[in-house]
Amino acid sequence: MSIHAERARYVPVEQGFNIARPALEPQAFVSEAARAFAAQTPTGFIALDLSSMLGTGRPATTPFMLARYARIRRGETLTCTLAASGEIWAVLRGSGTLVRAGEMLSWQAGDMLALPGGVASTWQADDDAVLWLVTDEPALAFLGVRPEAAEHTPVETTHYRHDAIARELRALYDRPMAPDTPGRALFMASVRTERLGTCLPAMTLTLNAVRPGEAQRPHRHNAAALVLALREAHCASTIGGRSFPWTEHVTLLTPAGAAHDHRNAPRSDGTVEDRDIALALIVQDAGLYYRGRTMGFSFA
Repeated sequence: MSIHAERARYVPVEQGFNIARPALEPQAFVSEAARAFAAQTPTGFIALDLSSMLGTGRPATTPFMLARYARIRRGETLTCTLAASGEIWAVLRGSGTLVRAGEMLSWQAGDMLALPGGVASTWQADDDAVLWLVTDEPALAFLGVRPEAAEHTPVETTHYRHDAIARELRALYDRPMAPDTPGRALFMASVRTERLGTCLPAMTLTLNAVRPGEAQRPHRHNAAALVLALREAHCASTIGGRSFPWTEHVTLLTPAGAAHDHRNAPRSDGTVEDRDIALALIVQDAGLYYRGRTMGFSFA
């Protein structure tokens, strides 16, 4: 018998059908956020890693996504090459420059970036900096594939500047809401992904706002969601029956299929200022489900 035939295995249907996996529980990554902003934290990554529960064997926050905080101390650099189809970054604090593939761009607090994966990147901080990033490294590792290169990348380097984001948010805050509108959200896309309506082909990036007295109706979908609170106001989420307050720079995990909502308490005097409008950055692996026609969105 050849070595190739010896590798064959035959699995009974009782073991191969409806395979059970541990449930992914909703949670808040409070200690990781605190460590990212702590004065003594050195330059490096802080992964939101649930791989021991997921059984992935490699760092993962959900089966298909990995989120991290990146701390870069003033005057220092952080170099990385991530085995992902693309990278989503948000600058939470500080400023600096990014050098990759012969290009250089400057970044500052409030900026966001969508980058091709698999490219060596050097992040240098002019001020003490904290960034947040999400990739689909777990999905590529599961499939055993490598990122596309050069002209075949699913996204080109795309810079969402803080001033342009602020203009878009102003329109979002004032937008009338219909009863069946899923939420007050702004989808971020790029030249190569605008037709798909996503930031990366497999992942969506949205800015979600909740005005005082407003609530995003309870709903569920097949995509997992990572919710980063940018402005907490008096907002909280109920995820799978558990309540989580929005705390600035803390990441919440909404597992696939879990019913959830977001609600912001009203002001007693009825007035609204920007600081009263809760704001979160949300990344989902929704592109996979849009492509498969299996998003499964429904109001709960």
